[in-house]
Amino acid sequence: MSKGTLLTNNWLLGAVAVAILIGIALVASLQGHMAVELAGLELSVAPHEDGGLRVALARAGGSGLLPL
Repeated sequence: MSKGTLLTNNWLLGAVAVAILIGIALVASLQGHMAVELAGLELSVAPHEDGGLRVALARAGGSGLLPL
């Protein structure tokens, strides 16, 4: 067996990322829209008119800070 924590295993990091994406898709299908902004990119997931989900990846326009 190799030494190291579970978070150093590549398969576990991939599984966590997939679980987060499945959670985002589930919330978007139930609530109607979900957007996540990270490192200047925005991932937007919304239900489509014909069924299914619409996924969009775009550059975020704002600075990422909350307005006062």
